[in-house]
Amino acid sequence: MSSPEREFTFRCPTSVAGAPRPEFPSPFSFSGSAFTFRFPPPSAPERASGKAKEDERLCEDCAKLDLEQSLASAFALYEGARRGTIARPFGVYRRRNGPAYLKDFYHVASLGDRLSRETNNCKLCAFLASTTAEPNTRGTTHKLLAFCSSESYLFEAARRDGRGRLMRRQWWDALEHNVFMAVVPDDPLIPKTAIPLRWLETGLPRSGAIYRLTQPRSADECRIVLPRELQPRADFALMRAWLDRCRGSHDFCKPRKPAGATLRGFRVIDCQSFARQVEERPWSERYVALSYVWGPSTEDWPQTVLDAVELTRRLGERYLWVDRLCIDQTNEDEKRFLFGKMNLIYEGAEFTIIGAAGDARTGLPGVTRTQRKPQPRVELDRPTRRSQDANAGSSAQPDPDPGLELVGVPLEEYEREAAGERGWLDMHRHGLRTRLVLDMGELMRDQELMDKYDIPSKHLRLFQYFANDFGHTIENFLEIQKELARRIGIPLKEMVPYLQGQAAGRGERGEGSNGGLPLPPASSIPERPVTSLSRPCKPLPPGRVQGKTILVSSMQEPRVTIRNSEWATRGWTYQEGVFSKRRLVFTEEQVYWECCGMALNETLDLHPSIVQAEPRAPMPDYMLSGIFEGDMHRVPELQYGFQPGKREEWGQSVQKLEGHIRAYTSRKLTDSGDSLIAFLGVAAHYSDESGLSLLLGIPVWAGLFGDGKPGLQHTFALSISGWMHAARRIADGAEMYVASCPRREKFPSWTWAGWQGTATFSESDAFSAGGGGGGGEEQDDDDGVADVEYSDFFMALTSEQWAGSIDKIWSAEMMLHDADGTEATLLTDRAPVSSTGDPSKRWLLTIRKPLVLRHMYLMHSVNEWEWRRLMGKSVRIHLSVPMTEAALTAGHKTRALVTVLVFASTVPFIWNGVARFLILRRTDDSGGRWERIGRLTLVLEEWMMDKYGDTKKMLDDLPVKSFGKDIILV
Repeated sequence: MSSPEREFTFRCPTSVAGAPRPEFPSPFSFSGSAFTFRFPPPSAPERASGKAKEDERLCEDCAKLDLEQSLASAFALYEGARRGTIARPFGVYRRRNGPAYLKDFYHVASLGDRLSRETNNCKLCAFLASTTAEPNTRGTTHKLLAFCSSESYLFEAARRDGRGRLMRRQWWDALEHNVFMAVVPDDPLIPKTAIPLRWLETGLPRSGAIYRLTQPRSADECRIVLPRELQPRADFALMRAWLDRCRGSHDFCKPRKPAGATLRGFRVIDCQSFARQVEERPWSERYVALSYVWGPSTEDWPQTVLDAVELTRRLGERYLWVDRLCIDQTNEDEKRFLFGKMNLIYEGAEFTIIGAAGDARTGLPGVTRTQRKPQPRVELDRPTRRSQDANAGSSAQPDPDPGLELVGVPLEEYEREAAGERGWLDMHRHGLRTRLVLDMGELMRDQELMDKYDIPSKHLRLFQYFANDFGHTIENFLEIQKELARRIGIPLKEMVPYLQGQAAGRGERGEGSNGGLPLPPASSIPERPVTSLSRPCKPLPPGRVQGKTILVSSMQEPRVTIRNSEWATRGWTYQEGVFSKRRLVFTEEQVYWECCGMALNETLDLHPSIVQAEPRAPMPDYMLSGIFEGDMHRVPELQYGFQPGKREEWGQSVQKLEGHIRAYTSRKLTDSGDSLIAFLGVAAHYSDESGLSLLLGIPVWAGLFGDGKPGLQHTFALSISGWMHAARRIADGAEMYVASCPRREKFPSWTWAGWQGTATFSESDAFSAGGGGGGGEEQDDDDGVADVEYSDFFMALTSEQWAGSIDKIWSAEMMLHDADGTEATLLTDRAPVSSTGDPSKRWLLTIRKPLVLRHMYLMHSVNEWEWRRLMGKSVRIHLSVPMTEAALTAGHKTRALVTVLVFASTVPFIWNGVARFLILRRTDDSGGRWERIGRLTLVLEEWMMDKYGDTKKMLDDLPVKSFGKDIILV
């Protein structure tokens, strides 16, 4: 005899009056403002035992799982939340001093430590273990949760506008969502239905999602994302489809080459020729480029090159450019010329093939002989439907497993885990680059409407909600309400109180002495549902094979794989990835596509309307973006949004250039002598004889400032004192940072090229817990890739409007020359930067009539927020070599160290001031040669700058003295 069913009821917000309730193919039933879960009784123990006998490769715990039912229940939960019939705030919470978390995800199962047991022979456990980042850590516990596909890391968490409303996305009303599962670390400090904050953006990309294989996407299938099952061979048809979509929709991705354009020494491989011959062709020809790690291979035609030839041919192209074969390695002059044109070569390619699976010997996995890592996959028999008698005649999907309530856990347990939790700021869901979206024009329009109709803001908010719900503009809706109020015989500002009175069962006005219902606060006004209640609900698509549940992993997000690859650590490959317009990247697992407007991979099939929301436009800015725009290691999280073809101000160009320098210097070079050569393409891309340029890697302004004065002297001084190495603090709260970076003696010490280690122009980027010149974990911060103060100098000085605002500016006079003095350039006025500083020669820098610090006695500050002061001014120190504060002071006393002033100025847009010094170490006994080992910055507060009448008075107030002779830097 079967036991009676049990019922649990959960209260939800009432839907908008008159809206139809959806027909859910799910275990939920809806009544008024509540929905009820109905559960059949637990199955008999013999049932589970029988199941174990049916499939001996499943452990006892896995044999009890009904994953089809779990996915259906999760789908119904998220569908109800999207339609507003289930209350699921999806906010950030904390309990006491525990970690922050997101909650109310569907809990499928607690896995305990069975994924790490060596004796576990269960095929489902083995599959689940293969989808975790660290599956074999002994004693680690996990849980299996089901998620809504539109809440994965592929989509940035929905933001709110200036009114606090969710910013809607085009596809919310047009597409159906899907569900996926993932193995999550089971933290006892957070509820079973919760995940650590940012896990979707950090943990999930590392491990990958688990999808149920369904029927292939049909023409009318509107599912937002579906999984793809990978084959041993790469999907050439899919790659062609990516390429065709980009060619047909993205004008900004097309190579920009004049018809008939030539490039000296340009050669390509003819992939249609069986002889695989290398021949000279005009640069204007269509060609594909290859980027890969050379490695130790000395073969002319290693496997990666052979596979690239085959791939080029299979994708319908004829010519392939490979640096190893297409540059004459015996012609030094031609090599140097083409190294300086790398930006043009990769920008001019139809697309670039990137081998990120190894080196030249590895090949491109899935193209010919190199095998890919198999995609984790498991096939399960669907369990026999429980309690068929109890469900006979029911058209609903099977009921969920017994004991599961709400989001997969018993109600009592859910409430117990929620006890003591409190909401946390929602902005923390948006990761490292937080930003508040404020449309000032919209806020001003709101004020105009309140003034025009004489209504308070809380009434306007309510009218906006109803206007959106009825499909009216707010202006049109207010006119309708104004006319309705006129007919009732009240002013519009009394319309809301009148409606409150009606809702309370009175016909009179609802506020004041009439005792109507109080107007709810704006925060309690329900959100407009993501999906309209009137839209039919489509169930999950059927499985691929009837009677089977086939699960596949989406595998590690290829962006993460690429960031961790050997290819991403090499200096030579940096500019090859950055300047390519279209990229096909081969990892050990799958193929990844990234152009300037979209990023896609093999294992996930995104709906076309997601890939391109508008004709000839990039993917929307809430979609996961690419990783080749700049420094792919800048922050530990992936970022969102594509913004191709945007015209940049000079300050923005400097910011990007700084980001390139930081990213490039974080990579490895086999030959330290390539430090500048492998960066020549980036330098050429940003160089303009009348504007921004690079002098031995240092950004300078070679033309005139906005006020007509030469810019070279000031910007050179600003830049050589602006960069520093990523380093560690000498103590908590100290503003002295120390790294341990080896010198590259071939290049000057005053340029980042003369050192091995991550160089940055950003104060926030300069902090590294490891301190080895970029090793270790970086500080989490909200800044971009650059020090805004530094780039703001370029932005202001090159602007006719702002150049005059920097009323106090001074820089040291410096001369660049070779060792014997046969070549010399005074870095003032408008020196020819492009013909200065041949990187193949050794250069010295002389600072004329230098001003140096009087002493290095650092005094404790009376302000709690400051570290030290020097002669009454706040000080910050960055060193590229190991040194203590005491050693720094002692070195200045013995004159083994000296700190020389090179730049002082008003800080643009802030109006305080800054004085920048180079910390130098003597390299010979005579004191004739010095090397840069760091920098020192003094902050001149705004009241000080106001006190100075001119630049001379600013200099007079600095703690400096004449050194007495010129200083020569090596």
